[in-house]
Formats: sequence, C-alpha cells, structure tokens
Amino acid sequence: MFDPMYDQAAGLRSVVTLAGIKLVPVVLSRDTDIAFDLVWILGTGLSTLGHTVVALDATCREQAGRPGLAQQLQTPTAAAPGGESSHWHIMPSQSGLSTLMHTAQTLGAKAAQARLVALFPPEAVVLVLAPKEWLSVLFEESAARPLVPFTLEPSGVVDAYSAIKVLYQAGGLQPVLVPVKSDVPDTLERQGLNVLTDTAHAHLGWAPDCWPLPPTGPGDSRDALSQWMLRIQESALALDEGCNPQPSWHTPHQREALVPQLWSC
Repeated sequence: MFDPMYDQAAGLRSVVTLAGIKLVPVVLSRDTDIAFDLVWILGTGLSTLGHTVVALDATCREQAGRPGLAQQLQTPTAAAPGGESSHWHIMPSQSGLSTLMHTAQTLGAKAAQARLVALFPPEAVVLVLAPKEWLSVLFEESAARPLVPFTLEPSGVVDAYSAIKVLYQAGGLQPVLVPVKSDVPDTLERQGLNVLTDTAHAHLGWAPDCWPLPPTGPGDSRDALSQWMLRIQESALALDEGCNPQPSWHTPHQREALVPQLWSC
C-alpha cells in the first residue's frame, strides 16, 4: 500500500462525477401516503449524503402566500432550501408541472426538462412527485427511471401494474418497482411480486427492475439504506444546463464509463 511505485487510488481519482441536475420521478398513485413516505426517505437520506434536494409536489397548488414552481418558472431564480439548517424542502408544484406538461406536449419533453433544469443549483437532486400520466409526458423517451412505490396488497399490485404499463407504453420509460413492507405475510408478498412481474412480461414483453425499500426502523442496518440511496442517485436522470443527458460516472480519456452494478430482486 505504501510502495511509492504504485498508486492504488489513481483509478478512483480518474473517475469524476459530472456536475448537473439529477431528476428522480416518483409515481403518485391512489396510496398517496406510500409515495410521500418514499419522497421523505429520499429527501432526508440524500440530503444527509450532502445533496441539495427539492421535491416538486403535484398534489399542492401554488398560492400567493405559498409560492412554488409556477412562480419559479415566471421569474427564474436558483431555488434554495427553505430553511438554513435544512438541505431539502418540498415545493408546491401543481400549476408549474401543468405548465411544463404543456411545454412537453407542444415543444417536446426535452424542452420541458430544460426549463426545469434552469431553476435549480448545480448538482441538486430534484424529486418529481406526480401521477404516472404526467411523468410519461414530462420524461418521454428519456433515460429517467421513474420509481413506483407500492405495497404488495392486491390494490397496490394493480396500481403498480397500471403505472408501469403507462410509463413503458406511453412514455417509452423503464420504471423501477419499489415494494414497501406491509402487513401482508412474506409468502403472499412474494406471490404478489411474482404475479406483477410475470404479468408485465406476458403483456408488455418486458419486466421492470425491482429495488425493495430497505427496512428503516430502529436497529435496522443503515448500510443497506445507504446502498439503496446510492442506487437511486446513480440511476437518476442527470442533465446539464443545456439539458444534455450526462452519465453519473465519467472516466476522462476513456471510451467507457465506470458504472456501479445495479442488481434487481
């Protein structure tokens, strides 16, 4: 290790994380509590890792006394966290996302994404919490990996399949299933997940990746959650100010990037 003839860290130093906004779509289904729980876990976890995180909430409409995305689109300024001690906050975004939907429908999804990217400081992580139909338009034919949080109860499985069908067929996207632990017995959870993936493979010709949310209760391993956060971070849609997709990892002077392996369940 201490031999001056060899530099074991040279490979790591040659890997550079490119600056840019990272967009993480999160599907808002009928079970809004599950979606909000996931956004909260992502916001607190990613901010703990040193990221500035903004969550765009499609369920909350902007108002004069509670400005949000709509006002940012009218007068672009770099959005900053709401409190000095916080690295993340939730922004009312119903009207603003509706405006971006119109932009995407008329000028294309990349134009809408370019307007969004211009609003946030470099290297911010933007969580876009919206219905599947909105996300399929805003991120159409992009490398975004929308997260589909759900419980493995019958209603949750139905909602999850509906989401991946819309995102895959209408948006040309490859969403990721995020099953959340529920009161359903483990055997029934496995059966529900198998039914979901088998149905997708049979009717869509494709089955989504599955990244289960690690347990977050007292005594649970923080390493598992940290690894899960890293997986989400590396799968985010990274865009620079010109709205050009950027890989999360880049090795200068090499044709191939070093990308961590992402495993599915």
